[in-house]
Amino acid sequence: MRTFHDVGGGEWTVFEVRRAVTVKGDRSYLPHGYGDGWLCFESATTKKRLTRYPERWREFSDAELENLLGQALVAPRANPRLGDDLLGGQSTSSDVRAD
Repeated sequence: MRTFHDVGGGEWTVFEVRRAVTVKGDRSYLPHGYGDGWLCFESATTKKRLTRYPERWREFSDAELENLLGQALVAPRANPRLGDDLLGGQSTSSDVRAD
């Protein structure tokens, strides 16, 4: 998990999410493209997800992380608190963050 500031001074927390995939037959219950995990970016008001990201993202500068943030898609925030992606909105989620 990392915290960085964008050029506007906004603070973002970014972390990697790996979800244990439940497969029934050949169908995954994760949306297409999320089976290999994603980066979750969270600020006080916004959450974004990026499915294709460099393995060494933890070594990136703030500017490089902001570039990845610009590629991420806005995600719903039903329960605006850090870690919703990890908890899946429920305490029984099987998400695992790789550190």
